Amino acid sequence: MEDEPKRPLRSFVRVADRVVNYVALFLVLLLALYSAYSIWYTSSLLNGSFLSDELAMYKPNGHEPTLEELMEQNQDVHAWLTIDGTRIDYPVVQGEDDNEYLNKSVEGDFSLAGAIFLTVQNKPDFSDSYNVIYGHRIEGGAMFSDVILFREADYFNAHETGVLWLAHSAYSIEVFACMDVDAFDEVVYQNPSDVRPEMLPDLVKDITERSIQTRAVDIEADDHIIALSTCENAATFERVVIFGKLTPLSEAQMNALQLANYEEQQALEASGESTKPGLLQQNPWILPAASGFLFIVIAYVLWRIVRRNR
Repeated sequence: MEDEPKRPLRSFVRVADRVVNYVALFLVLLLALYSAYSIWYTSSLLNGSFLSDELAMYKPNGHEPTLEELMEQNQDVHAWLTIDGTRIDYPVVQGEDDNEYLNKSVEGDFSLAGAIFLTVQNKPDFSDSYNVIYGHRIEGGAMFSDVILFREADYFNAHETGVLWLAHSAYSIEVFACMDVDAFDEVVYQNPSDVRPEMLPDLVKDITERSIQTRAVDIEADDHIIALSTCENAATFERVVIFGKLTPLSEAQMNALQLANYEEQQALEASGESTKPGLLQQNPWILPAASGFLFIVIAYVLWRIVRRNR
């Protein structure tokens, strides 16, 4: 009879024990699902974000396949952008609107990394005085991640030039400024087609006065400039933009650069190297996946130990 008052308490403890076990199992399952989602998301984000060997073949080098052939495959491709000494080395597309290539690759496939794209407010031949190109910042250095590095003086000073290839012409790029700005800046993100030639000197003056890094570049009213914009942080409206002056290249200069591109590609093939990054850089999900799996195993073992001791 003395045990009668304890029976409700024991029943309550058994029920509570089951509830705790089910909650623990639910949390372990939730963690497993989250780990699987994280692996999928990171893998999808990186898939296509680095320049593939197949796409790199279309970089102008005086040999086939040519940039024109890539343009035939996707009529949205209008240029190839290279900033010397950086990983910014991609074809440039222009969609029906500025959302089309946010999650769409140059090949037309779904890709969280998207593509490097010229705003629809610009002419596709880069004949506007002010031209704006967008690209995601992808961890690991892909797409426009290297734009962020221009904020540092040493990096800015070491990377001054680039090339913008079009179908039958090309421009040299002289990087002259790097600016921290928000996504609602009415100067940097104004409609670039509204910038008339006579407005360009004032625009450049405003840019250089507000930039964190600058170098002296002579820009006249009849010149053209380019802006490369990316997110400083995906969770905020902060942006980092670098600006460059576009100068038409002569046929001799284009031929020399194409030859240099060809020799570089040949050297990579001869060495057996790839334009792709290493395994962990290309697949950074490997380490968090392994860590997540280990965490799940540890959580399960602890859960079994707790159950056994009860």
